[in-house]
Amino acid sequence: MASQQLEYIGVLGRTHGLDGTLVLDDAIALPNGLAHGCIVHVGFSRDFTKSFAVESFAQTEHRTLMKLRELSTAEQASGLIDHAVFARGEDLGINSSDRYRVGDIQGCRVINEQGDEIGVVTDVWILPANDVWVVTTASRTTIPLPVIEQVILGVDIEHRTITARLLDGLENVDIHEDLEPDA
Repeated sequence: MASQQLEYIGVLGRTHGLDGTLVLDDAIALPNGLAHGCIVHVGFSRDFTKSFAVESFAQTEHRTLMKLRELSTAEQASGLIDHAVFARGEDLGINSSDRYRVGDIQGCRVINEQGDEIGVVTDVWILPANDVWVVTTASRTTIPLPVIEQVILGVDIEHRTITARLLDGLENVDIHEDLEPDA
């Protein structure tokens, strides 16, 4: 399967119990979870994975558990710890218009509601609560934009433009004050 068709779900962090159930760390929130029998791909990258069928999947605000059909013991499951889990976008129940790849966002111009340029997205942080798009301004300061509806008003991937509303204080947060730019 082509790696670009696979979406990141999380990283297998540890076993849970004796039956091969795994805790999925850094898991994205899935509106409907993963269906019984859904195929996931486990590996250190999208390009090098092994396929498994989902036996069960349970996600709460604090923990995500996944049991793979092919694994029946904690010992078998422990061999997959620190591997990433990927699945096809359509199996995740996430509308593609609601998600963006890091490469779609990096390099986009960010403007405010009046059309004034704020800066360019130079980094993307994938975080548990919400992602953060880091914007570098013309004066080389940085602004962390939380990816929430109150801040991100529109994304136009075709024109590489993001419309944002800065919350009070965001423009005064410079997250790279003492760091040298990457070479």
